Amino acid sequence: LFPYTTLFRILHDALPILCPGHQHKDCSVTRQRSDEWRKQQIRAAATRCFVRRGFAATRLLDIAREAGLSKGGVYFHYRAKEALFHDILDNQLKTLEARWSFEPVADQPADHTLSRLLVAHLRTVEDEPDETRLAHLLLSMAPQDPTFRESLDKAFRVMRALYEGVIARGMKEGVFTQGNAEHLSHCVLALVQGLASQSATHAEGKLPIRPEDAAQTLLGMLGGKMPATITPTEPAPAPVTEAAPTPTSL
Repeated sequence: LFPYTTLFRILHDALPILCPGHQHKDCSVTRQRSDEWRKQQIRAAATRCFVRRGFAATRLLDIAREAGLSKGGVYFHYRAKEALFHDILDNQLKTLEARWSFEPVADQPADHTLSRLLVAHLRTVEDEPDETRLAHLLLSMAPQDPTFRESLDKAFRVMRALYEGVIARGMKEGVFTQGNAEHLSHCVLALVQGLASQSATHAEGKLPIRPEDAAQTLLGMLGGKMPATITPTEPAPAPVTEAAPTPTSL
């Protein structure tokens, strides 16, 4: 069979002929966009495979089938699943930094800001189950791989910094009990991660309690109050009876 990678290389080398002169730049931009779209397709398929089968059990062939591509089509962009997994983590980290790297507005009390941050964070855990399961997988792999540990630590630092800033402001405003804002940011993140880990016991990745209830409990511990606009009013989701998957099967 004619190797797909060889075919891709031939097409790549033929671009100057197919797109001569000023057209070559336009073709190059189009090719880059097409390549990035294809890589996004492969990363999405790989994420589903990794969280469903685990990293060790997933093969490039499995990812190709999930993406509806040939193995050569995946191999052209990623020569090994390790490189693909690292690319997924890099993109997840960029998404997380874009989501969390902002300065909360200071025109409302810090306890209201913290409650909204926490509710939004926990809703993301439920709304993005594959992203959450990928985080579970990363947690299970971090002790064996320093690169994964560094990626995980960087993600935690980004989230903690935002929580720490809001908590410190709340102490200054007098709406939170005085304490160590850095230590408390670790505790807030521990609450989020603990609830997120329990979502593994739900077939659809639901949390054991509603985000609003978690926020209200945390604010009570800090001495703050929930804003009236997101006071809990709905019943918590019913628990499921399915067995929880093991970390290696996420």
